[in-house]
Amino acid sequence: MTGLFSPSTQPPLTSRSGLLKATRSALFRTLFAAPGFILLAIMSLYPMVLLVQMSVSDVTIRNILGTWQFVGALNFITVMSSLTFQAVVVQTLLFVMLVLVATMLAGLIVAVLLRPSGGFSLVTQTTLILVWTLPPVIVGALWKFLFASDGAVNQFLLFTGVSESTIPFLSQPSTALVAIASVAVWIGVPFAGLVLKSAILDVPEEVLDAARVDGATSQQVLMRIVIPMIRPTLLILGVLIVVGAFKAFDLIYTMTRGGPGTSSTTIPYLGYTTAFETYQFGQAGAISVVAMAIVVSLAIGYIFAVRQEQR
Repeated sequence: MTGLFSPSTQPPLTSRSGLLKATRSALFRTLFAAPGFILLAIMSLYPMVLLVQMSVSDVTIRNILGTWQFVGALNFITVMSSLTFQAVVVQTLLFVMLVLVATMLAGLIVAVLLRPSGGFSLVTQTTLILVWTLPPVIVGALWKFLFASDGAVNQFLLFTGVSESTIPFLSQPSTALVAIASVAVWIGVPFAGLVLKSAILDVPEEVLDAARVDGATSQQVLMRIVIPMIRPTLLILGVLIVVGAFKAFDLIYTMTRGGPGTSSTTIPYLGYTTAFETYQFGQAGAISVVAMAIVVSLAIGYIFAVRQEQR
């Protein structure tokens, strides 16, 4: 006979107990995550919403604390049609590409050189970690001194005969952006080198030995075996380098303040100067929204690359 409390209609006691434990576990996880989510909403989500609102409003120093008049896409149209913004976009792309290519190449060279274990490798890795952990503001101030007319870089060029006169690296438009990019590479190489070394060490040694037995040279092993096998790591590292280079602000502010003129200005720094030098907060918001959209797109690319590697 099938009754009201027969096994077919009443879940087993163990099932109820397991469901109760799972519910409690989910509740505890939610409670523990709630403070972090609230903090994230206050510190990140709310400023983003405010930034988007500012980008579609007429906001200047006169009404920053008052009522913002809605102007729609006017700020974006004004910004996009500006010759300064167009030039800065090109400079930003150039800066990011320089940093990406140089950091990846130098990082790969460092990773290959540090692959053998030994005292040299240990000391070099320690030095790289120290360089990587230095605050960008300190690094920018240091290299600003080194790039000065009487700094170590110019003195070295004069001593070796590479240059017959001092080069104003940071005060002429043709070299300012490249000088900052070189410092960004100097900061990024330690991280890239250590990440790529870790990836290279994961390549099976028997695969490399088999290639050597077959007569492959070191360059062939690197180009045809190692690099293809660490390609997922290269992809993820490349996305991280691009995001870091695109967001570069500390070095530009410390070394050149975007000058001479706007020759070393990037999109994020242009947003800063538009807001706090010309006090056009609406247009600065539009520039920042464009920058944020680019960073979000890169972040999505990073997530996609990570998932592809996991598969």
